[in-house]
Amino acid sequence: MKETEPKSSSRKPRRRVYRGLSAEQLRTQRYQRLIAAGTDLFGERGYAATPIEAVCSHAKVSTRHFYEQFEGRESILHAVHAELVQRMDQIVRASLSETGTPLTQRVADTIEAAVYFLLDDPRRGRIICIEAVGVSEVMEKKRRETTHQLAEIIRRYAELMAENGVIPARDYHLPSVALVGMFNELIAEWLTENTGLSAAEMAREAKILFRAMIFGAQHYEATQSGDDDFDTAATGAAG
Repeated sequence: MKETEPKSSSRKPRRRVYRGLSAEQLRTQRYQRLIAAGTDLFGERGYAATPIEAVCSHAKVSTRHFYEQFEGRESILHAVHAELVQRMDQIVRASLSETGTPLTQRVADTIEAAVYFLLDDPRRGRIICIEAVGVSEVMEKKRRETTHQLAEIIRRYAELMAENGVIPARDYHLPSVALVGMFNELIAEWLTENTGLSAAEMAREAKILFRAMIFGAQHYEATQSGDDDFDTAATGAAG
């Protein structure tokens, strides 16, 4: 009797599904729920007061599945922070692309939109401007990278304003970093103190301060020493 070789199956192994979702789709859903939970809890309770178990409970995700996504609590803070920065970056780029608006006005409107994004939902501002501060050397490096990314956008548009004769030509890197720092502190002040301003009013305040700095830049003159007219006038007033 002639033996026949078993036919090799051409069927692909069936993917395991749960409630109509593949393992990868379930993983994505769990990740999104964890990010949402991290945003809620870090933005309301604070990072230091939120253990991993609280994030998992809020997200309805087991700790086992948490560790499939993140190395630990700081790891999810990095992810939450990165997502908020990405969303703010999208707002900034969309606002700057409004080519029908004069350049200076466009930059001022962009600053107002970015500040409003962080204050309209205070959890966003708290995570970016307060909770991410001083967590670790790695987190501080990420914060500095974010500061430099935003400052670089401002610097590029400052150069465009200089090319159009709106402000004098100079290196605007340090002024741009200073602007980012100023807005960061304005947001922290609004979140922690009673400023008496709404989120929209505080965003407009940031816009006004930017305009004031543009006005100052228009009157900027490079000097080699401190004995320019402004210093002389200030000294006279102090005397």
